[in-house]
Amino acid sequence: MIKKIIIGVASIVLLLVATLAIHIYMVTSERPQGPNWAMSQIDFNEDIDSLKSENIKIDLLKKEGMRDARINLSADYMIVLYDRVKHNPHDLVKMVNNEYALQSSLFQPSEEQLAASCPAINKSSLTYKLGSYFEKIFTN
Repeated sequence: MIKKIIIGVASIVLLLVATLAIHIYMVTSERPQGPNWAMSQIDFNEDIDSLKSENIKIDLLKKEGMRDARINLSADYMIVLYDRVKHNPHDLVKMVNNEYALQSSLFQPSEEQLAASCPAINKSSLTYKLGSYFEKIFTN
């Protein structure tokens, strides 16, 4: 009985480690030509109402190469997902400012935020350590 439990747990751990390794390999390997999706945050420096925010979202999504736009009214920012070959985030901010008479800006993460890479993961966790190990293997 105990032998079956140990074999089952070991199999699950091995499967999870293999899944992590495959994921990191796929993320770090060369990709075929196609859309280069990027995500940017546009901060509104003033409060906007829900009608104006919905109009901004609709207008942005009409543009070719725009995939998604989400607006957080309580925090006054918008996240946009776009093809970076077709759009420049600074141009998107200018378009929003000009068409809607807003004072918005592109969110620029600090050096500390950039160094943290994934803010959701605990740096001392086994997952992070395994991920770092596989990333070093696949990127070198």
